[in-house]
Amino acid sequence: MNFKVIFASLLVVVMSMSVAFASTNEIGTAVSRNLTMTKDRIIKVRAVDTISSQKIKQNAQVHFKVIEDIMIGDVVIVPVNTDVEAIITKIKKAGPWDKDGELEVTFSEVKTKDGQPIPVIGMLQLRGDKPQFLIKYSLFGVLVKGKEAVITAGKEVDLKIKEEVMIRMDNSLNESI
Repeated sequence: MNFKVIFASLLVVVMSMSVAFASTNEIGTAVSRNLTMTKDRIIKVRAVDTISSQKIKQNAQVHFKVIEDIMIGDVVIVPVNTDVEAIITKIKKAGPWDKDGELEVTFSEVKTKDGQPIPVIGMLQLRGDKPQFLIKYSLFGVLVKGKEAVITAGKEVDLKIKEEVMIRMDNSLNESI
């Protein structure tokens, strides 16, 4: 009878442990760690749409996409195709004589997959082509309009991380860290 009590007790302990282990796997354990994104690291982005100095307005938002995964070790911080917003900070429409179009696009941040901002430095400045010198200063120059500034879809821009950033990663054991 003593043997039956010991066996029953061991059986209860083993079953309790398996239930506890199974519930831990289902719920997962939260793991948090900080990763450091270094200053001056380059993030490459690409224009989604064509942007023209003739059609866009000052302070308009324009969209770019991250070209490649941004990783720290084996952890993806910013996945490829993450949307990056930029602002049109300067615009001049093309006009007669020496009035070529100008565009200036300024970037301020890229967001991680968890929505944390990474401050960046980035600017894209373009001018349209100027008319030929002889035409520009002749009487016909008033009839010749300068060229608009155009950022074509697919134009690539390098953004530089402005300062060292601590990225907080919250994952469960069921996800790769």
